[in-house]
Amino acid sequence: MFDNRLLCKSAPLAMAGVQSGMNCLIQRGILTILLSLLLLMGCQEQPETPQHTFVIGLITNNPNGLRNVQGFREEMSRLGYEEGKRVRYEYSGKPTPEAELDAALQSFLNVPVDLIFTAGTPTGVAAHRVTKDASVPVVFGVIADPVRAGVIDDLTQPGGNMTGVKLSQNQAKRLEIFAGVLPAGKRILVPYNPTDSAPSSAVSQLTGIAASIGVELVTAQAKNNDEVTVLLADLPDVEGIFMVPDSTVNRRVQDILDLAEQRRIPVSGPSVAQVEAGALMTYGFIHKSAGAQAARMADRILRGSSPATTPVETADIFLQVNLASAQRIGIQLSDDLLQRADVILHADKRGNP
Repeated sequence: MFDNRLLCKSAPLAMAGVQSGMNCLIQRGILTILLSLLLLMGCQEQPETPQHTFVIGLITNNPNGLRNVQGFREEMSRLGYEEGKRVRYEYSGKPTPEAELDAALQSFLNVPVDLIFTAGTPTGVAAHRVTKDASVPVVFGVIADPVRAGVIDDLTQPGGNMTGVKLSQNQAKRLEIFAGVLPAGKRILVPYNPTDSAPSSAVSQLTGIAASIGVELVTAQAKNNDEVTVLLADLPDVEGIFMVPDSTVNRRVQDILDLAEQRRIPVSGPSVAQVEAGALMTYGFIHKSAGAQAARMADRILRGSSPATTPVETADIFLQVNLASAQRIGIQLSDDLLQRADVILHADKRGNP
């Protein structure tokens, strides 16, 4: 028979086991709830650490430099520097007269800015003068010949606080191509400002090749706007005009092109900007592209690279011809030249022929 005493004796033990099991379940439940709360808290969106807003000064001394600035800003935006959030620009929106460059650059240092972008050789030279003892990095886009201009020591190891984009040493090749389109005669006018290192460098590239390709260079110096006016009023008898990178002379590009068209004289410009304005051709750079190239260099510097060890880059060059200009002045461009051209304009700012 079943002994009730055994039941009575075992009951406390069984109840103790049940109680122990219940305690374990409760403890596990509490632990599960705590872990769930911790996970929930971890998954909640934490406030983002505000990103640093970079301040960049933009400056140029000439109208074409505005295109460089535009290319710089567009490429910076593409690289993730949203204006008003990741970057703020100190920029007047117009060319700064050369006499005011130093003061404008000093104002950037007073802000202060994280980086300065310059367009044009005179602007870059002024930036070197004003910032050489400061820590702010400067990216130029472009300086024609930065070593000759005295803003850097070496193209691969610039030293100091400046680096950027230079022009290709392509003036001799451009002269050779231009000479090949002249219908007759080889007297070519080269107006330039001898006090600016950019046109001086270009003219030095031309003198070595002129005789070998049967060209007579007629160099004409114009140090300021008044001297350009005098030059245009008494233009020498020439078969072509060869414009070089020159802020002083090229500011009068419309006057030069008007006079050249009246006399049916072809003009070669140093960049695409002159061809779009009505020059016959160029073998040169595109301002916006050079600005975009400089933006990529600025990005690397803002991320920690030093301008002192960031090699200077060379702007890409393009052969561009203007068929509208050719028709207006009565020049027939060869099929070979047209096939080699990167860009052919059938109309320009001066209207259809």
